[in-house]
Amino acid sequence: MQETASSSANGSSDAITLVGTMTIKPEHEQAFVEFAAATAQTVHANEPGTILYVLHKHPTEPHTYVWVERYRDAEALKAHTDAPYIAEAMSKLPNWLSKPPELIQLSQIVPK
Repeated sequence: MQETASSSANGSSDAITLVGTMTIKPEHEQAFVEFAAATAQTVHANEPGTILYVLHKHPTEPHTYVWVERYRDAEALKAHTDAPYIAEAMSKLPNWLSKPPELIQLSQIVPK
């Protein structure tokens, strides 16, 4: 099946979406947001298989952020998790988190 601009943007049944919720200690919130911005910029510049990598502020939970990540396929997700800048990010999180993060992995069913 030929990929179109629309199918590229919307992904396919191979696409993987991750939604991660993190609650940050208030004293580390500014450092977390700054580091997240730099990390997102690096991801967008270096990972062609990453369709979406964005951080949101939770609308009702204080100090809580929600990552939405979308990968073209399992290979793109592996490239992301194996990247050295992601290892650096993961090493910083334990000191910043006020509770364990929640992560859900979604598999796309529509469109295929």
